[in-house]
Amino acid sequence: MPKTLFKKPRRRVERVFIHCSASDNPKHDNVATIRKWHKARGFNDIGYHFFIHKNGKISKGRDIEKTPAAQRGNNTNTIAICLHGLQKENFTKAQFKAIKALSSDINNAYFKNVSFHGHREVSAKACPVFDYKKVLKLDKFGSLGLDNTVVVGAIDGEFEEINYGDSGKRVKTLQKLLGIKADGDYGKKTLKAVKSFKRQHGLYESGIVTKEVWILLNKPVLENVRVSDPSKLPDLQIGSRGASVELLQELLFLKVDGIFGKNTGKAVRNFKVKHGYYPSDLVKEHIWKLLFKVRRVEHYE
Repeated sequence: MPKTLFKKPRRRVERVFIHCSASDNPKHDNVATIRKWHKARGFNDIGYHFFIHKNGKISKGRDIEKTPAAQRGNNTNTIAICLHGLQKENFTKAQFKAIKALSSDINNAYFKNVSFHGHREVSAKACPVFDYKKVLKLDKFGSLGLDNTVVVGAIDGEFEEINYGDSGKRVKTLQKLLGIKADGDYGKKTLKAVKSFKRQHGLYESGIVTKEVWILLNKPVLENVRVSDPSKLPDLQIGSRGASVELLQELLFLKVDGIFGKNTGKAVRNFKVKHGYYPSDLVKEHIWKLLFKVRRVEHYE
């Protein structure tokens, strides 16, 4: 796949939204026109971060560090991508190749912990009009299906601390988990990747790789565990998705979609407050135990 313009922002990102420009006019196949339209609507800039032309070229739009103005009520913690086009038969192979490449770069930058969605999932619009789920091979949780990278686990189940300047098999394992060149030397590029990973997970941005970091690195991309033993269920929070989130939503009597969004977060916080816990959205083993005890729900194997 071709190299794209994506550079990971410092702000938190959980979802990526795909749009189409609602025009097949060649005169509208440029960022300047979309920016003009959006400013006329009262925006301070174009609402999308990236614009994909009919020839497959990817242009930058809004500053990636800024929240988009693209999915009303769903802009926070997102990236917005727009493809030029209106009729689904007029989108080009070059555009689809470009959206695949850009989506893969974003997905890999976030260690496959972001989900991809069409604007129409959160709006009454038909945007995007093409079958984006088929193009990006998305599962029902919005996980990208373009990459078959195998994630390796920790050596012998150990969690030895390592830091900048170390070398050897442990460093090589770390580098494979981070998706960077595995040369076994903990240098500047590895340090940058470790800090980025820790920032993404709300940890202090040091270079030390602790047991907590190893566990996060080995965590499944999707929390697809569904059992009745709370000790075997993963920690969940905003941004998690999968069968474990579906189970959580059932226990909280919510609409089940397997995506831990703001409504699920609100329900978790309310549940924790009601039972004397700090109102965060984090669901750990003791909260799972309490949920099973309070709800008295059986047969989740």
